[in-house]
Amino acid sequence: MVLFITITTVLHACLFGYDEYFLKRKRELSQAEINSGILDGILFLFVVSLTIFTTFSESLGYIYIGFSGLSCISIVKNEFFYPKDIERVERIVHALLYVLHPLILYCFYASWKMGFFVSDMTYWMLQLCYLILGVKTVTYHIVYWNYIHRK
Repeated sequence: MVLFITITTVLHACLFGYDEYFLKRKRELSQAEINSGILDGILFLFVVSLTIFTTFSESLGYIYIGFSGLSCISIVKNEFFYPKDIERVERIVHALLYVLHPLILYCFYASWKMGFFVSDMTYWMLQLCYLILGVKTVTYHIVYWNYIHRK
């Protein structure tokens, strides 16, 4: 489980970074796409934060599952905002991100439920770094696309 979640989170971070910092900069983003990306990021970070900062309980588990479902639906809705002439490479990256998203959410849930984050502090720190990278990315998305790029 450790190896699987580590590989999926690292792959997710690399693909997301490539999409955010290289592919999206080649084209214009609509305000709807910008806002949608911010909402997706905040929703994903909320769900992941539950596993990192709380101890598993049955009621929190239901909250996690509900918000994870919303997060998965939320990223798919982005297809409505993408332009029709989007590059093939970007479409492939998005498809891979769509597959990795629920896998990561499941891995975080399973690790949280098994108490893995509590028993392995090094692994918890690795996931905390992933969360911090996510916060940095959402912050970048807000600042770059709404203020820097617009100028």
